[in-house]
Amino acid sequence: MIVEGKPFIIPIFIAHLGCPHRCIYCDQGRIAHPASAIPTPEEIAEEVERYLKLGARKRKHLRTVQAAFYGGSFTALPLETQRGFLRSLAPFLEEGKVHSLRISTRPDYCSPECLAILKQHKVATIELGVQSMDDEILRTSQRGYTKEEVKEAVRELHQGNFEVGIQLMIGLPGDDAQTFASTVAEVIELRPHFVRLYPTVVIQGTQLEQWFRVGRYHPLTLAEAIILAKGALQRFRQARIPVIRIGLQPTPSLEAPGAIVAGPYPPAFRQLVESTLLYEQAASIVDGSGIERGGSLTFLISPQDISNFYGQGGQNIRRLRESFGLRDIAVKPDPQQERGTVSLCS
Repeated sequence: MIVEGKPFIIPIFIAHLGCPHRCIYCDQGRIAHPASAIPTPEEIAEEVERYLKLGARKRKHLRTVQAAFYGGSFTALPLETQRGFLRSLAPFLEEGKVHSLRISTRPDYCSPECLAILKQHKVATIELGVQSMDDEILRTSQRGYTKEEVKEAVRELHQGNFEVGIQLMIGLPGDDAQTFASTVAEVIELRPHFVRLYPTVVIQGTQLEQWFRVGRYHPLTLAEAIILAKGALQRFRQARIPVIRIGLQPTPSLEAPGAIVAGPYPPAFRQLVESTLLYEQAASIVDGSGIERGGSLTFLISPQDISNFYGQGGQNIRRLRESFGLRDIAVKPDPQQERGTVSLCS
């Protein structure tokens, strides 16, 4: 039995394979996976089997299962290498153990011919490392394509009936609140199925580290990154576009001492963003409620938002009490309350 909803993802890391450019911020070996040889079909099969067993132990009925190639620009690989990776998963697809595939790639490597091959091999989801929709920022970051190429790639993916994901970076060189807001607006117009948001961090050994060392690049503070991510999250939610990740995925290489030189890389970055957003909504509601100092009130919150609403160490509740002189604040889980929103219990 397959349960509808969020798929069970089996990650297959191909490190920096396929990337034709070395962007100024990128040490893909640290971001995705330690540098290693190209995985063999046997190694891929072993990894898939391992995750399938893990998934079977964790849940009675597996959701839709999707194997995902992460870490490189898949469609920039030599065609035979692509086919070799895809063929290694064919037995799992034929047996119904895996239901579809996901890849990550660049906007300038999405030709109709390439997409046709992916479709033949049951690739259903394609994530594009877009990063920005500002041509000057793309040029400065040495991405090697323009925003028009991004738009064309997304059009091709929609026409091919692929699920489209877009990855964006916050705080690239030359980026600011205005240019990032424009990027968010243009991405919304492209109607991707989901988005990921990554704050820019300075990684050891990159060109961006050199710029940082000489004062040519100033990374965002944590507070600045939260503000920009919060605004983007609000706008994507209003557009009904899910943001499936906010912040880099921790890996052993990124967690190694000295790997992150500078920039916003806190644990639970998404929780900080969500918590700030919920606090601001609650504060606005209290401010407009006319409740007197010393009063009490109850907030309705989605059960999935309870932890974020309280904030780390209960700081949101503390701030609300102190800011508005409230005697008591109660939180009532309400399954009918939309995620990411707050209301008062009448």
